[in-house]
Amino acid sequence: MIGAPIGGAPICGAPLVYRIPAAHTKEGKERLQDYYEALGRFVDKFSRVEAAITRTLWHYAKTSPEIAKIVFSGAKLDSSTQYIKQIAKATNVRQELRDDLDDVFQQLGIINGVRNDVVHYGAEFVAEGNAIVSDALKAKGEPYSFPISPDALNDMTADLDKIIAHLKTQHLNDHRSYTILGNPMHSSWRYKHPAVPKTRQGKAEDRRAQTRDPK
Repeated sequence: MIGAPIGGAPICGAPLVYRIPAAHTKEGKERLQDYYEALGRFVDKFSRVEAAITRTLWHYAKTSPEIAKIVFSGAKLDSSTQYIKQIAKATNVRQELRDDLDDVFQQLGIINGVRNDVVHYGAEFVAEGNAIVSDALKAKGEPYSFPISPDALNDMTADLDKIIAHLKTQHLNDHRSYTILGNPMHSSWRYKHPAVPKTRQGKAEDRRAQTRDPK
């Protein structure tokens, strides 16, 4: 009998119930596999976006790779996108292209915030099917959390594909990878981050609370 001492009766007449951890069940294992496969695709695609941002920065700065590697050494993603927008404005780049940069970088900023939280805090309850990311361990004030799933990761990966397509075709004049019917630039943004309570928005300059219309 489960829960009973060997050769004895259940303690206090009530059997002890052994619950199999979700991660050891068939469904839990499948959820874990789906999640980590989606996470791997997302992280890989994010690195490709970082490379596209670097090339776009060099393009607008009109510097050779040799010089750019020195001038922009250590520039993080947020800094690089700001440099691109500032240079585009200072050099009178067409408003249409500047609007495109604003749109692309707004969505990238949201995804970058999620990426940082997922990487730094990890996800809990993945095997249970209700995974969340939370800063509860390190939060000095009220912690925040948001749901994460393979679908959410796949949506962000698709958006990263769209961001790369915008940068390549609209700003780097590189059309080699796409056809009119196969260019993700023409797709709508897929990822929408859940709103964060107002008391927590200041931590990331409202990046997680932003809402947007599909574009």
